[in-house]
Amino acid sequence: MRAIFLDRDGTVNVGTPTYERVDSVHKVKLLPKTIKALELLSKLNYLVFFVTNQAGLAEGLITELQFDEINSRVLELIEPSGISVEKTFICPHGEESNCDCRKPKPGLLINAAREYDLDLNQSWMIGDRPSDVMTGVNAGTKTILVKTGVPTVESPQADKTLPSLLEAAEYITSQEQHN
Repeated sequence: MRAIFLDRDGTVNVGTPTYERVDSVHKVKLLPKTIKALELLSKLNYLVFFVTNQAGLAEGLITELQFDEINSRVLELIEPSGISVEKTFICPHGEESNCDCRKPKPGLLINAAREYDLDLNQSWMIGDRPSDVMTGVNAGTKTILVKTGVPTVESPQADKTLPSLLEAAEYITSQEQHN
């Protein structure tokens, strides 16, 4: 089975400025065209997962309950797209941690691959930061950098760089039509 791994904050929903966190359900707002993008992805034969670093948990800025409320709100907002997010894989550790799950390390994707019998070489990682791209590279997926978080961000390792999740969904759809 193939998967599309989506970073959440800054890719699907609005992220906040650098070093701030989406730490309340009141900060949850979908990025423009997210529903349309997810509608396109829902028509493809991929399992969809969120993969997200949540240093705010390690820093005590949010509790697990608050994270669950925030994630549930994102899932509720994307429900009209018809997409099913199989599971949200999170790294609850801080930046100084040497864990295997904090992006750009591939632990979240490898855990998903084991749990869901995924072919990572046939899967995609989409995110708004170089660490998202490197997570995909390190796990062996194809990668797309979207410019929805920090528009000036670059990642030469990305297979494709596109303005938003909608263009990423259109690109994957076009790739499917060529196969």
